[in-house]
Amino acid sequence: MSFFARLTNRTAFGHLRANRNFLLLLIFFAVLPLTVSSLFIYFAQANQHLLTTQTMPALLIFHLAAIPAMALALTPTTFVAIVSGYFFSWYGLAGLLLSYPLAALLGLRLGGAAKALVLSEDFYLNPKIQQFLEQIRRDEFTMIIFTRLSPVLPFAMTNVALSVLKLGLTSFMLGTMIGMLPRTLIFFMLGRDAPEIWAFAQNPSLEGLHRLIPLLLIITSTVGLLWIAQRTLTRMNSQ
Repeated sequence: MSFFARLTNRTAFGHLRANRNFLLLLIFFAVLPLTVSSLFIYFAQANQHLLTTQTMPALLIFHLAAIPAMALALTPTTFVAIVSGYFFSWYGLAGLLLSYPLAALLGLRLGGAAKALVLSEDFYLNPKIQQFLEQIRRDEFTMIIFTRLSPVLPFAMTNVALSVLKLGLTSFMLGTMIGMLPRTLIFFMLGRDAPEIWAFAQNPSLEGLHRLIPLLLIITSTVGLLWIAQRTLTRMNSQ
């Protein structure tokens, strides 16, 4: 059986249909950050003085607030990186490196709680699911890196998806930081150089070679995840 035939077999799709509320939860966490961050932009435009002070209390308050905001899917991580770079310069990068892992950990816990509410009780009892999870955990660290690397995979949505796998905490945290670092630095630097922050935050416009970097990250992430899926399915078939 071909790779794509195995990846899309009827048994798997039937099991996903039985847990369609979980798929709706993933979609919800993908759309919510874009909606809330747009509303935040309109509010912040009228209250820019709250951030333009560039004082240590302002930096701490912003990044402490960003932790639950990212974990609860209230704002995309790229948006936080852009705003942090614009208002706090290099001090903002330190804030990001502290707030991101804490937001990831909180998001994983919240994702696990949300998952428990929408997945059917027999999800982990399915032999195919058990076998798949057992095999994919063998590449969990690499998979987390590729998942976090993509600029198009929402942070909160991947937290929920990864919570299903019951991954090791060390692999999750380290893989998250390694995977998110490239795209975080890109949007942080773009935020530092943005001429008008709120227009740029709503529609980040990349010029020159900058346009190729997010595309390269997307391609690398997609190829990497497909490679892991191929390895997982090959091991399952060998058993």
